[in-house]
Amino acid sequence: LDSLPEASFDAANKQHVATCLPNSRRDVLAQIRRWADGGDGRRIYWLKGWAGTGKSTIALTVAREYSDKKRLGASFFFSRGGGDLASTRRFAATIAVQLAEASPQLRRHIADAAAVTHRMRGLGLYDQWERLILQPLAQLSKEAFPDPLAIVVDALDECDNNDDVSLLIRCLAAAAAIEHVDLKVFVTSRPDQPINLGFDNIAADAHQDFILHDIEQSIVDQDLAIYYKHQLGQIARTSHLDAAFLSDDTIQTLVQKSYRLFIYAATACRFVREGGPLAGERLAHLLSTKRLPAKAGTALDRMYMTVLEYSLTAELDPEEMARIRELFRRVMGTIAVLFDSLSPASLAMLLDQPKKTIASLLGGLHSLVDIPEEEDRLIRILHPSFREFLLDSQRCSNTTFCIDAKEAHRHLFECCLRVISSCLRRDICDLGRPGTRVGDILRLDINKSVPFTVQYACRYWVYHLERSDIDPQEHRGVAEFFEAGFLFWLETLALIGRLADGIAMLQLLEARLPVGMPDPCSILQELTGGRKALRPDSEAFSAR
Repeated sequence: LDSLPEASFDAANKQHVATCLPNSRRDVLAQIRRWADGGDGRRIYWLKGWAGTGKSTIALTVAREYSDKKRLGASFFFSRGGGDLASTRRFAATIAVQLAEASPQLRRHIADAAAVTHRMRGLGLYDQWERLILQPLAQLSKEAFPDPLAIVVDALDECDNNDDVSLLIRCLAAAAAIEHVDLKVFVTSRPDQPINLGFDNIAADAHQDFILHDIEQSIVDQDLAIYYKHQLGQIARTSHLDAAFLSDDTIQTLVQKSYRLFIYAATACRFVREGGPLAGERLAHLLSTKRLPAKAGTALDRMYMTVLEYSLTAELDPEEMARIRELFRRVMGTIAVLFDSLSPASLAMLLDQPKKTIASLLGGLHSLVDIPEEEDRLIRILHPSFREFLLDSQRCSNTTFCIDAKEAHRHLFECCLRVISSCLRRDICDLGRPGTRVGDILRLDINKSVPFTVQYACRYWVYHLERSDIDPQEHRGVAEFFEAGFLFWLETLALIGRLADGIAMLQLLEARLPVGMPDPCSILQELTGGRKALRPDSEAFSAR
């Protein structure tokens, strides 16, 4: 099964993400435990709240706790800009693999289902879910899971297709409705309209809702104070700061500035910690703005602007400011609109920039962006609200940092086209044997011949084109691609198992191609004997 290991709560990409501190979030966690452990007929628990209110930390805590109790069936943490982590394409397979690991009985039924359905990746979400989850669960005996079994789905609002969100909620409700298996489904999201509609379309008595941002102010402030004392205490010990660093006045001021947002507190503490020996100076800088924000969004925007200005533009002359502005738009603008995360090495290759240049810009932004020291680990924006801030000119008022999304997509489209044009060729894996099956080629050999930067360019160039202000009929590079690189691109997509993505991209482009260009879908029909022959697991173009 084509599962997604990095979606799980215990994946390597979350190994440094903290769970709730002891004695914090006690009320909401106690209510979740009562629901998960008891006989509540409502088997879905929907925790909804504003951006930055701590939903993912609670989800991680719940997943960790029930994993330790051997009662976690599966988890899936969505992540916008994380490639398949922002899609439902591999959701059913990922949940199925984890459930199979949790139960030997279920493993047998899921394996049987996978064995008889050879086109699993080509099926829609509900059909996959029915074959891999619903039917195997229905075959279980009542004794298979004597205790309630939890499934945790975090950040549903970060799924990139609203129609899929509604369908996924229907899938979860169908699994929770299987009477003889006490499945408890814990879901977190923002209270966005598509998700509200999705829950409206299932029975009201099937789910319990909890609005995180409606918790009493004093309780949230107490939890924030616990967090600040813990984090600043650690910083004080490592930086050898005096007791004034942890005074009650300091904690109280920070709590008030946070305006109920844990992402504000987390960003503030990371910003102070990154100061090292200047941690005290950074804390004083945060405390110096006495005027309290009028609302949560304003507080968070002010925090992001403070970090950016302090880290990147302090004491710069106009010429240096102009250079920083251009570099920030190129590098941070790219990171903000990527469809999948890239490593520092891959980002440098895609942008055709020296790795040192990128590292110098990002070096001061560790409180906002996870920037790995290892070249093969992925750069990751720490919270989606920072991406949203950068792309919104009403929120990001400093033109040095505001990102024009269309301009960023235009630049990335041109970068992708450059990579495709310069790197793709016939028989890119040097097999020398036409007709070799993709399944017979080692994944290691494919990744060596087709680096991740090239894979990214092949998978997403059309989507960057679509979201830019470019007219394909007026862009010579598009015509040149179809004249010279089209079949090489198809072969590469087949090698990396993404031919179905290529078909979807071509269908998206059909109506927008330059006048006089051959219809690429017609070419596919000629090569394969009809579009129906093009299955997502097709190997028709491998090693031609």
